[in-house]
Amino acid sequence: MEPEIARGIAYYSHHGRRDRLGELRIEHVVRVVAAVPPGARTTAWLHDVLEHSDTRPATLREDGMTALEEEALGLLTPAQDERFELHMLRIAHAPGPAGDVARAIELAELDDLLAQSAEDPLRWDLPPYAWARRHIAGAMESAWTPS
Repeated sequence: MEPEIARGIAYYSHHGRRDRLGELRIEHVVRVVAAVPPGARTTAWLHDVLEHSDTRPATLREDGMTALEEEALGLLTPAQDERFELHMLRIAHAPGPAGDVARAIELAELDDLLAQSAEDPLRWDLPPYAWARRHIAGAMESAWTPS
């Protein structure tokens, strides 16, 4: 998918929606996009679309979503009733290029969520973002091989 199309879908899909911390969801998405490598930016624009909007995968396919983008979004979107910890482990251990893209995006997302939640450190209802970040970053480091 063209990055401009993904950006437009993200803005449309998240229009007026707020996250659990009360911030406009699109502001989080923009920060995540800025923090990932260029090859992951199109998917980063879409990383919360399936979970937090009415946009469906068929619509994204019609707009040019590639198989790699769809696979990475499948990893980034929690299954119904999937616990946060299991979802993070599924991303951490996902094989192939889609796993690499999903981990890069999830790491940027977790960094952003940790920064935002640090403003209110007494929140008890937030998922264990630091635990998840350690698992995602550890999986990325163990997958690294010197050239």
